Amino acid sequence: MANFLREARGKRSSAEAAAVAGFSKATLSRVERGETTISPGDARLLLSHYGVPGTVIESFAELAYAAKQPGWWQRYKSALPDWFSLFVGVETAAREIHTYEPELVPGILQTPEYSRALMDKDLKVPDVEHEILEAVSLRQRRQEKLTGDEAAEFRAVINESALHRLIGGPDTHREQLEYLLAMGSRDNIKIKVLPFTSGAHAASYGAFVLLDYTVVDTDYALAYVEYAGGAVYLEARDEISLYRHMFENLWQDAATADETEDLIKTAIRGLR
Repeated sequence: MANFLREARGKRSSAEAAAVAGFSKATLSRVERGETTISPGDARLLLSHYGVPGTVIESFAELAYAAKQPGWWQRYKSALPDWFSLFVGVETAAREIHTYEPELVPGILQTPEYSRALMDKDLKVPDVEHEILEAVSLRQRRQEKLTGDEAAEFRAVINESALHRLIGGPDTHREQLEYLLAMGSRDNIKIKVLPFTSGAHAASYGAFVLLDYTVVDTDYALAYVEYAGGAVYLEARDEISLYRHMFENLWQDAATADETEDLIKTAIRGLR
């Protein structure tokens, strides 16, 4: 949504566009960076001004409406920065999720104890007990997207380094790796480890998540890249194509399912 709005604006000034919608340049900038949502009415005003076809405008307005609806994740406000709320909403709607993690087990696959150990070191999480517990609880609730009635098809490539980075002590780490094996046995979940022996790979820039979802019978895709102070949401066709290509390269270079299971079991044995 954000990139579409930015591209539709074209060479028009942000001041001109903001005036049409009746809000500040700063607000328009946040909308175009994916840091805040836009109302269906404002979306219609802007896209009409940009000369976008009516059918596209209505589809986009429906998407904006869906993004504004309160979701289950809103109860975790103290653990949910504005820039992450959009991701959780899209993840909840996703039919397919592809992710690469170089250092850690992906958040949506983490056990409570593993998550807690990470939160204790996360500078973005306030050092307040109830907020830490909310952040851990949020990650656990997100797992329903993989185990519920409308479970997404999920593929993950995890760098071998994540198997050996001891998080929370041997017992916590062992439990996490055993949980990874259990989740990987589900029909909708496929996990591969990218072994050290694979050498150079396509995602040396870091972690990312690629989400495919449908709103009002229209298909969308979003690439999510997190950094220390927030996240970048990518929606342009060439950006999505790049991340799809990157993920498929990783998937091809990663260990097979049987080899992945052996690598995880070997890491577990190393903890005994």
